[in-house]
Amino acid sequence: LGHGPLAGRAAQAAVTAFRASKAEDPATMLADLHRALRGSRGGAVAVARIEPASRSVYFCGVGNISSFVVDPATGIRRSLVSAPGIVGHQMPTLRTVRQDLPPDGAVIMHSDGLTERWQASGMPGFLDHTPLVAAAQLLREAGVRRDDAGVVVAKGSW
Repeated sequence: LGHGPLAGRAAQAAVTAFRASKAEDPATMLADLHRALRGSRGGAVAVARIEPASRSVYFCGVGNISSFVVDPATGIRRSLVSAPGIVGHQMPTLRTVRQDLPPDGAVIMHSDGLTERWQASGMPGFLDHTPLVAAAQLLREAGVRRDDAGVVVAKGSW
């Protein structure tokens, strides 16, 4: 949460715990991260596990992280909803949800440094590019100028 040295330490603790965890289920992973972030300022965290063979994404999130599955054929965006709370402090009951992945679809997750008002249909060719270029385009189109931002775009041939 936030920025500066305390946020940096919490983020590093989350990365270390993520790498050390053997959890395969996103809710279990978040529980591991919650334990690791106790005593820190905490954070907003979302975990998505993509299973291309079954065209599924399994998701669990806590805090102000916006997450979507986007169908490039229709531009339709389906929300993956995070529960209110702070990982490391106030954790809700965790539940992993499953969402279908459309062919050649994308999973997009971003911080509140981007507005949620963006639409894939308003950015022609948005998902025709690499995930890096798509993330940069999303940051350019939806970024809030006075806030830091994080964006993840995962896409493939599922």
